[in-house]
Amino acid sequence: MFAAFSAGLIFSPPLQAGRFNPYQKLGVFTKVLSYIETHYVEDISETDLMYGAARGLTDVLDPHSRFMDPDEYGKLKKETEGNEEIDGIGIDVEKRKNHFVIISPIEGSPAGRAGIEPGDIIKRVDGVEISTLEFDDAITRMQGPAGSEVALVVDRHGRELTFRIKRARYEVKAVEGKLVEEGIGYIKIRVFSTNTDPSLGELLDQLSAKSKGLKGLILDLRRNPGGLLDQGVRVADRFIADGLIVKTVGKGGQVMDEAKAHSHGTWSGFPMIALVDGATASAAEIVAGALQDHGRAVVLGTQTFGKGSVQTVIDVDGCGSKPCGLKLTVARYYTPNGRSIQGQGITPNIVVEATAPDLGEADLPRERDLHKRLRNEQGEAQVEARRLDDYQLQMALDYLHSWSVFAKQMAKK
Repeated sequence: MFAAFSAGLIFSPPLQAGRFNPYQKLGVFTKVLSYIETHYVEDISETDLMYGAARGLTDVLDPHSRFMDPDEYGKLKKETEGNEEIDGIGIDVEKRKNHFVIISPIEGSPAGRAGIEPGDIIKRVDGVEISTLEFDDAITRMQGPAGSEVALVVDRHGRELTFRIKRARYEVKAVEGKLVEEGIGYIKIRVFSTNTDPSLGELLDQLSAKSKGLKGLILDLRRNPGGLLDQGVRVADRFIADGLIVKTVGKGGQVMDEAKAHSHGTWSGFPMIALVDGATASAAEIVAGALQDHGRAVVLGTQTFGKGSVQTVIDVDGCGSKPCGLKLTVARYYTPNGRSIQGQGITPNIVVEATAPDLGEADLPRERDLHKRLRNEQGEAQVEARRLDDYQLQMALDYLHSWSVFAKQMAKK
C-alpha cells in the first residue's frame, strides 16, 4: 500500500508552542479519559487511548493534517526517500469526510494493472463498509503480504465496480524517461521524493547525449500526487532561468518563503509540454503552474487536483523507541502570477481528455480502393500515421511537431 502523501511536504524540527494554552482545556480531556479507564466495558491500552486522542485533534483540521503512529510515520519517511520496493496493491488514498477517494493508482502496481482509476471511491474492502472507519483502520484492511488477495468495491461515477487484486511487490521509481523519437524526450515524474531532482538531471543529460541535443521535451506529471516541496521547486528551476517559482504564505498572511529560479544550468532553447490530469496534485501542480506562468511550457491535459496547501512533518517524542509524526498544514502556496489553485487546480492551456473522442466515422473509401485507379509510379507502399496508445501523449507529440513547422516559418521571415 502506497500511503497517501499528496501534500507538499517539508520535514521540520518540533514547533514551539504559541499563545494557545492547552492546559486550560485539559479538564475536559482528563475527565473523559478517567471515565473511559474506569467504566469502559473492556480494557484498552493507554497507548491506544493517547493515539486516538491525538488523531481526534487532527480530525477537526483539513484532510491533509493527521497524527501518525510510529509505523505509519516510518512508512511515510521511507516513501519520501526515493525509489523503493513496496508490498501491496499500490494506491494513493485520501479521506474526504466519510469517503475514501483514490487519488492515483501507482503505475506498474497491482491496482494500476487491475484498472483502478483516479477518483474511484472505495465503498467496501473484503465486504466491509469502510465509510465509518478511521483512516488507519481502512488502510490496514487494504494492506497485506505479497501473494494475498483483497476485494475492493468502488463507486465510479455512480456505478459500483468490484476488483479482486492480488498484492505483490512493485518498485516505485520517482523518475523515468526515454526518447519518443529523435530529439524529443519524454520524462515521467511519478512522485517528488528526495532523489527526484538529481535523477531528473541525470536523465536529461542521458537523453540529450543520445539525441545530440533536445529539440523538444514532454514532462509527464499525470497521476503525480506530489511529495516534497523543495524537490518540486528544484525541478521547476531546471527549466526556468529567473523569477519566482512559488510563494508560500502562512498563518496571518505571513510570507514564509519565496522560492526563485537560478540561471545556472537552466535547460532552455527547446519547446516543452507538461502533461497533467485530475490526479496531478500539490508539488506537481507547483511545477505545472510555474512552467505555465513563465511561458516555459504548454500545459496539456485536464484540470488538476487543486491542492494549494503545504504541510510540515514534525517528530513527536514520547511514543517509545521510535517517534510518532504530525503532518500539519502550515501554509498556502501561490504560483508566480499570484494564483491560488486551492480547490481549483491548474487549467491546462490545451484541454485534452484521456481518451480520443469517438467520431463515429465509417471507414470511408479512398482513391486506392477505386477500380482501375492509376498506380503510384513511386511505389504502392501504404503509408499510415503511427499513433501511440496514450492519446494525451500523442497529442503532446503532435503539438511539438507543429511547433517545429511554425519555427521554420518564423525563421524564413
